[in-house]
Amino acid sequence: MGSDIRSKNKKNEAADPSGWKSFIITTLVLTLVFICLAAGMTIAVDPFFHYHAPLKGISYILKDERYQNDGIARNYEYDALITGSSMSENFRTSLADSLFGVKSVKTAFAGGYHKETGDMVERAVSYNPDLKLVIRSLDQGFAWMDPDEPSPGAPEASFLSNDDLLDDKDYIFNKSVLFGYLPEIAVRTAKGVPSDNFDLYGNYAGDHPCGKEHVIADMGPLYHLEGTYPLTDEEEKILRENMEKNFLKTPSEHPEIQFYYFFPPYSAANWYKIYICAGRYDAYIKTMRIMTEMCNEYDNVHVFCFFDETDMVTDLDNYSDVSHYSLAISDMLLSEMAVGSHELTKENRDAYWDQVEDFYENYDYKTLLGDK
Repeated sequence: MGSDIRSKNKKNEAADPSGWKSFIITTLVLTLVFICLAAGMTIAVDPFFHYHAPLKGISYILKDERYQNDGIARNYEYDALITGSSMSENFRTSLADSLFGVKSVKTAFAGGYHKETGDMVERAVSYNPDLKLVIRSLDQGFAWMDPDEPSPGAPEASFLSNDDLLDDKDYIFNKSVLFGYLPEIAVRTAKGVPSDNFDLYGNYAGDHPCGKEHVIADMGPLYHLEGTYPLTDEEEKILRENMEKNFLKTPSEHPEIQFYYFFPPYSAANWYKIYICAGRYDAYIKTMRIMTEMCNEYDNVHVFCFFDETDMVTDLDNYSDVSHYSLAISDMLLSEMAVGSHELTKENRDAYWDQVEDFYENYDYKTLLGDK
């Protein structure tokens, strides 16, 4: 008897699938609602500034250069751009604003090759007709890299820099955005925490203390190669292509914009390890001479160099490793460039590089590095 009743109930359920239909429809509707809410939240808050500038009253986070830089250049209000490699990360936009009389943003790229930064500058110019000043590191260490080669290890973020709406899905449904940025922004906003500013964006000074001991530790074992390895014809060809494509193309097309390029003042320890021990001293000197000469062909390109500040460069307490300098030096670079100090011109460049070449070639590095 009981068996017959259960059998009839099963037949009735099979004959009436409305319960399953309701479940499926409800699930689909809830899924669609969640998708719409997720997309709507990302677009509304827009932590990467892909669609709009920051909204008032929301505490934004600045921490992912490769994902946020394009949106900053696209949607912020500014007339000056600070960019380049990590050698530009410690620059304070508040100081640049007061020195140059501008409103600046910073879009530096840690480890950024010339192509990555050059593309950034081109996009910034296309986004912002009010741009009048670009401050950028020259980074001679990357000068022999393929001018079309992207920075190694940099995440693929073209979905944020192109105008293809279809691949925006990679942003609006991004796990890190939905479960990282948005909740953190919500908590910060509720607590009244102010948005991050460009003085601190990318700034590594607080996390990397300076001191001679840190520089010595960064040098590692030194390998003194026999002989010298001058700049090859192929390297010079790549260098010139790099400069033309990634540094000089935009200035040539936009004479109304002033470009302030500077050679990062690496420490004397860097000169010894990378230039002298590796037998590439002559190659680097020639590289920097060529870079200077090419820039000097444009009236709106200004080249600055601080290697003649030998007391600064040979004081390893100014550095956190062989290359990266203190916040105080970053401030000094901006201050000096603002008044035109240490600018290399057609008239003074040869004498300047002769002076630099003589000093670093003959400097007694043992007094600096001890047994190194």
